[in-house]
Amino acid sequence: MIYGEIIHSSHPDHKLILEHRDTPYNCDGCKELGFGSRYTCEESCNFHLHKDCASPEATITHPFFPGCLFHFHAIGKPDRFCDACGRDIKGYVYHCFRKGWDLHPSCALLPRIIEDGEMKLVLRREVTSKCYRCGKKELRKGAKSWSYVSTCKECHLHVACVKEILLENWEKKRPRDGKFECRAETENSLALESRDSKLQIVLQKKESKPGKLAKFTKMLKIAITLIMAAVVGDPTALVATLIASLINH
Repeated sequence: MIYGEIIHSSHPDHKLILEHRDTPYNCDGCKELGFGSRYTCEESCNFHLHKDCASPEATITHPFFPGCLFHFHAIGKPDRFCDACGRDIKGYVYHCFRKGWDLHPSCALLPRIIEDGEMKLVLRREVTSKCYRCGKKELRKGAKSWSYVSTCKECHLHVACVKEILLENWEKKRPRDGKFECRAETENSLALESRDSKLQIVLQKKESKPGKLAKFTKMLKIAITLIMAAVVGDPTALVATLIASLINH
């Protein structure tokens, strides 16, 4: 087998080729959003897998769940949600039998710290402040979301809320077959926070102090871009090419 080519049990009739595209896709393994590098069908079946979904570890541990061993499953139990982002489990999942926790593979691999030189964000399971987008600590009763919080304590965003920004905007571009088109619209697709209604409300509340508004807006754009990169699993592709355009949008 040539490097960068695999045959996967979920799509056995065709080889999958490792490639990079600056477009979003739905992972056919975990059913979550992806961007950049992916394994895709060589016969243009519009079948894609995250790299980590293509070759998952059989078991993993996570520092947020000490003493728990998570087992990989191709199909999760019905009516389950991810204990990291609160979204439904629709495909591949890591499950802890002892405690009943579930994690999307992409959520299980979220980096604990992300930074770009100007800002440092730390992944937290428990938080004391409210998310800047939804204004809540918890998503809903019984469902929490991990959060990225800046070390300066001035920025807090749920992982789930950043996923929602991505999904709401890219949903508008989804074709009828349910798959995302592979078009070079990355810059416009990722300049999302300026059109997000909930974030606009947050920014409007700070308009009385123009100097602070400009600083806060820049900080928020950097934070959202960094978290977007972590959520879709390709930080190098996103951060290197898009932070400048987002800040100047």
